[in-house]
Amino acid sequence: MTVAEGAPERIDRLLRENAELRAAVQARDHFISVAAHELRNPVTPLVVQIESLRRMAPLGANGVPARLAEGLARLEMIAARYVRRMNTLLDISRLSSGQLRLIPAPIDVAAAVGEIAAELEPFARVAGCALSVSIEADLPGVQDRTAIEEIVENLLSNAIKYGSGRPVSLSLAREAETVRLCVRDQGIGVSPDDQARIFARFERVAAASHVGGFGLGLWVVGQLTQAMGGGISVESRPGEGSAFTVRLPLRMTTEGAREGK
Repeated sequence: MTVAEGAPERIDRLLRENAELRAAVQARDHFISVAAHELRNPVTPLVVQIESLRRMAPLGANGVPARLAEGLARLEMIAARYVRRMNTLLDISRLSSGQLRLIPAPIDVAAAVGEIAAELEPFARVAGCALSVSIEADLPGVQDRTAIEEIVENLLSNAIKYGSGRPVSLSLAREAETVRLCVRDQGIGVSPDDQARIFARFERVAAASHVGGFGLGLWVVGQLTQAMGGGISVESRPGEGSAFTVRLPLRMTTEGAREGK
C-alpha cells in the first residue's frame, strides 16, 4: 500500500480518535458537574446548622466556653471553604460547556471584596501569612457578585497556599470606570515559562506533594475575568513572590452576561 493509498485510513483513524477524546472530555465534565452537586447538597443543611449554633454561641459570649465558640467558628470556616470548592467545580463544568450565565446587579464591589478577605484572614493566620488589606471605600458598580467573590477567593487562597508563610497583601482601587484588584505574595514565585501556562486547566507550578487542590483556580479566575469584560496579568520571579492583578469594569454589560463572554 502506498502512502497516498493509506491516507484515507489514517484520516478515519484520527477522526475516530478525536471523537473518542471529545466524548471522554464531555463525560468528565458531566461527572464533575454531577459530583459537585451530589457533594454540595448534603452539606447545605450542615452549614445552616453550624451558622445557627454560631449565633447562639458567639465568641466572647458569657457562659459559653471559649474553646467551644472557637471550635464552632473553625467548623463554620471549614464548611464554607468546602462549599466554595464545590461551587468552583460547578463553575468549571458550566464554563466548559458554555452554560455559565453571569447576572450583573448593583453591588458595592469594595464590600464584596472585603467580606471575602475577612473570611480568609483566619486561614492566612493559620498558614503564618500576615494578611494586609487596602480597599478603597464605596465602589458602587453593576457586576456579578458571585463571580467577583470567586475571583478574590481563588487569588487570595493561592497567595496563602504558595506564600511560604510570608506576608500577603490585597488591594482594591478605582481606575476611571474600572476597578483594579491586586493580590501579592512573597512566596515561591513563577518562572517566565510557567507564567504562560498557569491559567490553563489542571496546571500547577508546585509539585502535587507540596500543595493540594485541583489546579483549577487560576483557570476559573481567567475565564470569569474574561466573561466579565476584564483582564488579568501576573508579575513574578522565582523565589520573590507573585502579584496577580485583575481589572474589571465597574459596570458589566447585559450582553456580556447573557453570552457569558
